[in-house]
Amino acid sequence: VLEGDEEGYNLWKKRGLPDEMIVKCGPEDNFWSMGDEGPCGPCTEIFWDTQDKTLDDPWLEIWNLVFMEKYRDAQGNISDLPVPCIDTGMGLERMICVLQGKQNNFQIDQFENLINGLRTLLKDRGLQSSTDIDPSPHEKIVADHFRSMCFLIGDGVVPSNVGRGYVLRRIIRRALRSAKQLGISQPFLTDLYPTLLEGFTDGSYPELTSRASSIRSIITNEETAFLATLDRGMALLENVFQQPDLQQTKEIPPNVAFQLYDTYGFPFDLTLIIAQEKGWSVNIEAVEALKQKQKLAGKESWKTESIADKSRLSEWKNQSIRPQFTGYDHSLLHQESEILAVDAVKKGKTVEVNVAIDPCPFYGLGGGQVADNGMIELTNGSTWRVTDVTQPYEGGMALRLVPDNLKQGEDIHQRLAVDREYLQKGHLVRTQVDMDRREGAEVHHTATHLLNAGLRKILNSNDIVQAGSTVEPKKLRFDFTYGKPLKQQDLNSIEDWVNQVALTGGETSVRHMKLTDAVSAGAIAAFSEKYGETVRVIDVPGISKELCGGTHVNNIKKLYPFKILAETSVAAGTRRIEAVAGLACIEWYRKSYEPIPEALKLLRANSTADMMDKLEKTMVQTKELQKRVEFMNEKLASAGEVIIEPVSTKMKDIDIKIHLIDSDLDATFMQKRANVLKESQAKYILKQMLKHIKGGGGGQKEMAQGRLAESISTEQDIISKVLPALEKC
Repeated sequence: VLEGDEEGYNLWKKRGLPDEMIVKCGPEDNFWSMGDEGPCGPCTEIFWDTQDKTLDDPWLEIWNLVFMEKYRDAQGNISDLPVPCIDTGMGLERMICVLQGKQNNFQIDQFENLINGLRTLLKDRGLQSSTDIDPSPHEKIVADHFRSMCFLIGDGVVPSNVGRGYVLRRIIRRALRSAKQLGISQPFLTDLYPTLLEGFTDGSYPELTSRASSIRSIITNEETAFLATLDRGMALLENVFQQPDLQQTKEIPPNVAFQLYDTYGFPFDLTLIIAQEKGWSVNIEAVEALKQKQKLAGKESWKTESIADKSRLSEWKNQSIRPQFTGYDHSLLHQESEILAVDAVKKGKTVEVNVAIDPCPFYGLGGGQVADNGMIELTNGSTWRVTDVTQPYEGGMALRLVPDNLKQGEDIHQRLAVDREYLQKGHLVRTQVDMDRREGAEVHHTATHLLNAGLRKILNSNDIVQAGSTVEPKKLRFDFTYGKPLKQQDLNSIEDWVNQVALTGGETSVRHMKLTDAVSAGAIAAFSEKYGETVRVIDVPGISKELCGGTHVNNIKKLYPFKILAETSVAAGTRRIEAVAGLACIEWYRKSYEPIPEALKLLRANSTADMMDKLEKTMVQTKELQKRVEFMNEKLASAGEVIIEPVSTKMKDIDIKIHLIDSDLDATFMQKRANVLKESQAKYILKQMLKHIKGGGGGQKEMAQGRLAESISTEQDIISKVLPALEKC
């Protein structure tokens, strides 16, 4: 307990603990805070005596209780919280250690089974396997990381280079490197999956079974990809460890660490671990600087400015600026709102303007749905276009503005000078959301929900988890976990199912529920999203039920027609479907059909079936004609002189022949003719010589050789006999 916390001390005494089992410690051990500023308070920690004499400290902390009753401000002043509470945290595996009488986490049944499974696998592969009770560090890493990766993928995380996806990728790659240290150099992780399932037979984690195929497929793909580069990356590191000029500093050069990351897929922390094992170090800050430099030089450089903007706009949070979003109700999309804050910053020759208004009908809450566009009108009648809506912080909404209808010669600085008086906090504006853009986005957002349901139904798999989506006014993109490409027959069935459901129609309902209640009721959550205690549930009765903060159609009839445009791979174990729905789909069909009447006319066909038949025949005929043209080009290119005899000249003592070719002959013929001329030069010259001096011979384009009938043995013979024959060529 905290020294001086008599209340905490007496509570333990009342529970029957003797004085020698209650230790008083200073604030560095027993006063917990969320940071330099925020809630804080004394804590009491519970320890378990493992009685492990091999450890310097046999005491294992299994529980911590923080009495959150104080608040520390930015100046360090501490005051009482109006409502105190207890923040408690328990280590699950550590508690199991106590219950099972084990000395550390890796001796509990869960890890004992996994590590024994790993040792059996090593033995089956003819590798050395330990029999020690306490597993080696690399065995611990493989077991712990394997369990973690399976649960992450089961919850919908997929490997990527950003966010939680990169955390997963790092976990997999660190496990593979440890396996390499144990002697394993081929994919093996999924061989441990049955052993993992043996530890969860009570059904507490059904996704481990229902999504087993996807989990195993994603892991295998990641293994295969990384193992292909692991050896080369390790060879590069070993070369660094042997360099004489680095033996004094024993620091891996930042450019090498970055190369390992960029080329060989080594996460920085993995490089650091390998370095530390060798007694070396890595300057992570220098490596991160190289990474940032690459971003600024590449296509990601635009993000730097947007991050800075977000940081600046986040200052609104300190002013408690939290607009109310009213855009779910279409009747409120055109309303009067008050300006809460304005931010105008000069960016080069222009000015970037952001405002917060309340109420705010403009959507910009993410979830894959594009932000609304539209217009705001100031009280002086001036209009500004809303080009984007961002969330600089939770609960915040910023409208990006550009002036509308600039007059000739007028720029944003001049418009801002005129409108600044009306574009101020406390002034009113009239809002106008772009309805075409909003309704198009709503159609495609609801379509992603039906597509998700259709995938699960047609593929008969709960293994499918949404891995991301983009919802635009004229199309949608839906990413999901699945281990292999979808067959065209399956895509057709999914498309037909969505269209049939849309044709039947059905109203969408919106309910706000507790997260636990919503999930228990069967609502699907997208793992890429974060949810609070209360969630918004979009329900199409009997068809789809998902947690979603986006905007949707009131009836799914608006989704008809629906068309899948493409199905592709975006990452290991992740597929992507692109599709269109509603009016955007009709427009797509119209544009797709536009060239057909002209094609029917050109091919003199009576129907599309007839058109396809004639088109196929035309393509066959074209190929035959191309072969004939190719043959004639070969013959013509190999002829003596083509059309006009070449003109001979000399430039800088180099003989040149200028060949004039008919302009009707294309570049392909020109190339063929040039090749024939090049190939025939030396051989041709020898042939012409032999007409004037007896002998025989042949050769290639660069060199030709011959045997003469009469003896040539001196320079004089060459001058008197060979050169005259050459001059006659």
